[in-house]
Amino acid sequence: MFMICGIYSRLGISMWVCLVCFIFCLASVSYFVIKNKSYWFLLLLVAFLLGFGVADKSATKTFVEMAGGDVPITASGIVTNAEKTKNGYWKCDVFGTVTENENKAIHENQKLLAIIKSDTPFKMGDCVIISGDALSFSYADIYGGYDEWLYLTADGYTAKIFPDTWEKTGHGKFWGMGIKNANEAVQSLLEKILPEKESGIAKAMLTGERADIEKETDDLYTKAGVTHILCISGLHMSLFALYLSYILQDLCKCSKRITALVTMVVCVAFLIFSGLKPSAMRAVIMICVTSLGYVVYRRHDWLNSLALAGIVILLIQPLYLFQAGFQLSFVSVLGIDIATQVLPKPKTWYEKMINLAGVSCFAVGFGLPIVAYHFYEVSLVGILANMVVLPLSGILLGCIVLSVIGGFLFLPLGVFLAGTVYFILQLFEMVCHLVIQIPYGIVTIGRMSLWSMAAYYLLWYGLCFYRTVWKYRLMVFGSTLILLYGMLGNRLIWKENTIAFLDVGQGDCTVITTYDKKAFVIDGGGKYGKPFGENVGMTVLAPYIASQGITDVEAFFLTHLDADHSTGILELLAEGKGKALYVSDYPVVDTEAEKQRKEIVEKNGVSVYTMHKGNDCMMQSLGVLRCMYPIKDFYFDENSENARSLVLQYVYGDTSVLLTGDIEAMQEVALAKQDLHSDILKVAHHGSHTSSTQIFLEAVSAECGIISCGRNNLYNHPHTEVMERLENQNMDIYRTDISKSIVIKIDPNGGYTIHTAAERKPYYETIKRTMEKT
Repeated sequence: MFMICGIYSRLGISMWVCLVCFIFCLASVSYFVIKNKSYWFLLLLVAFLLGFGVADKSATKTFVEMAGGDVPITASGIVTNAEKTKNGYWKCDVFGTVTENENKAIHENQKLLAIIKSDTPFKMGDCVIISGDALSFSYADIYGGYDEWLYLTADGYTAKIFPDTWEKTGHGKFWGMGIKNANEAVQSLLEKILPEKESGIAKAMLTGERADIEKETDDLYTKAGVTHILCISGLHMSLFALYLSYILQDLCKCSKRITALVTMVVCVAFLIFSGLKPSAMRAVIMICVTSLGYVVYRRHDWLNSLALAGIVILLIQPLYLFQAGFQLSFVSVLGIDIATQVLPKPKTWYEKMINLAGVSCFAVGFGLPIVAYHFYEVSLVGILANMVVLPLSGILLGCIVLSVIGGFLFLPLGVFLAGTVYFILQLFEMVCHLVIQIPYGIVTIGRMSLWSMAAYYLLWYGLCFYRTVWKYRLMVFGSTLILLYGMLGNRLIWKENTIAFLDVGQGDCTVITTYDKKAFVIDGGGKYGKPFGENVGMTVLAPYIASQGITDVEAFFLTHLDADHSTGILELLAEGKGKALYVSDYPVVDTEAEKQRKEIVEKNGVSVYTMHKGNDCMMQSLGVLRCMYPIKDFYFDENSENARSLVLQYVYGDTSVLLTGDIEAMQEVALAKQDLHSDILKVAHHGSHTSSTQIFLEAVSAECGIISCGRNNLYNHPHTEVMERLENQNMDIYRTDISKSIVIKIDPNGGYTIHTAAERKPYYETIKRTMEKT
């Protein structure tokens, strides 16, 4: 716990949590020293400092981060891993030497993630020279989501690169190449003895390779709460050790010491073979501690084994602390252990079934806040699914191993043995399909706050070990109160609404969420070249809405049909996430985009409404969403999609926000004749010089301007002259290419606060910068 506090104090972004960590360490040490009258307990602070130190080392900036932008480089090295993506690109890990093209600085032992478009295949051991811009990793957005920096930095990557040129110079070897070749050989064999879908699952369970798991399968297992099957988890390692111990001790009649030693060696070898996943590392360390107890005739302490596993893993890579897999692995095991202490010992088969359900409930219950924090929804039916999946997963893993062994000896034998694997996986799929049909089996909670998570675990502890004394009563009452406040505080007391300008690259996407959990989307963004169904609607917009604890969108407002505004909305409509679409009253040209919109609307039963000036959308919790444009009988260029743009003014409390789509100068002049005064202006057309005229800006007279544009975009948005005009209006300017997603909380009693994703930096670094300035 002291080490975790040290790591969070260096890398955590919450000032309050950092303060709690610091106070906890000081208070605990003081308590132990005073109670036991021994200064040896001061050594606990060494664990805090150790955690802070290893975290500080992991946060060391790379040469790309030091440069503050893209760095032109030439790299020479060896390909340590290569796989072809579904889009036809080669994703290669290149380890070697990097030379910066401008200042000729040389960086040794760098690991690059190279995304190469090539018809020529790449394989492990290829020596290559690549040139292009080295790019820094993106961070998680303000609502969470995938944190590229966290996961790739933890895996040892320095930068990513889309090479402009590449050249193969030969073939070489590297440490661990034999292990990776063996891993690939097993994967290749599984592809031969099993169908594509089933081989993808088997490869994930045995080799740790998840790239070939079909999206439908991944979604199904996630909804059913059994996604732990699709990776090398602690469960698999424990079952592997259990089978091995049974074979050695019961079948081969080996002594406990020999069995323990062999189990340790084989488990470590399997861990290295499967890729050193954090959850598997936790299980192997605990297995080794237990086995070591048999070797030296000592009983192991379960809690200390778990703590030792955590210390070792975090010493290797402290960034694992912030990853969902690490957190779920440890809290689930903690839940299982508490279940063994609280639940009565089963005797009959009926009691054993009830006990299994109880243990599953504890494991799922302890993991619930972690799942909600990272993935926003939880599967309550996971308890039922795991009653079938958990007992059979050990048999499944054993059958996969036997199939591989048989396949290497004689391929038809491997195919025959794989029949059992196929049957069990079909059973798993059937169970998953059944349980997700249960009403309210999957609940969208949204991202839990850290305080709510802490209260949740305190409540579990208080209920599990409840005693009729005042401190337990206070614990249960206090934690319940904090949980209720986190769930209902804004709905019943504060009633703040939120308007978010999401970072969708070169496009527009705005989401209004109300205090009673309703969402209204104005444009959905869209990136050119990204396939439909994998664009920003599914990767940015849908996760943000889910993070707010919202399942469906109350209404979509599509300003116009340009792909950088419409794609995300069409993706969500195609997924059935909303039933109302509002569009401009102006007639549209019969384009491919309009045909796609009509097809999706008709297929999903979406009601379409047209809007013009004078149409308002009003709700008590929403406020007013007022249409300012199009204006009836106003001339517009029929060949310009931008001229059709909806212009909406959102008013809640005393705060007003003007949302302008991609209108241009002619439309701005017409709008300037109205009362446009707004506190916040979403700058038209991404800051293009065709918009944001002086007369329009003066009519709006906003305090704050939001520009939604992509980093290093082809249009050079926002244009210099627009930025000058905005600055002359004394506006505070926020840009999504710099600040990333921008979230504004609006108080119904007046006033608003602005938060950006870019400001979410470790609190220690904020203190450090402040001290350096003073």
